[in-house]
Amino acid sequence: MYSSEDFERLFIRYKGEAYPKGESIQTFCHRNKVPYNLFEKWYKDTRHKVVEVSVSGRPSPQEEWKSMETARQQKEESVREVRILVDLRVSNGLHLRQGNLSYADLKRLVEKLEGLC
Repeated sequence: MYSSEDFERLFIRYKGEAYPKGESIQTFCHRNKVPYNLFEKWYKDTRHKVVEVSVSGRPSPQEEWKSMETARQQKEESVREVRILVDLRVSNGLHLRQGNLSYADLKRLVEKLEGLC
């Protein structure tokens, strides 16, 4: 008869020895002379939250690396982007202060002010 500790040790051995090589748990149980149906029952009884899923369309490691690299470059570019503070005081008492502007935002602000004149 097998105890829960026996199955736990078997499962840890499987994760360390056979799983990295791609061996199935059924083959591992058979090779170690452990009835798979008993192991499976123990596994289901002790691991209630395990849900089998299938993943389709997962990117290859190269595509995943490229997307991570692109995101890193975009972050670096946004950090390097110059931010501008505009503080205008006009003789008639008008005070305009705009901060954290990009070059494009500054250009739009100037165009709006030119339209007012």
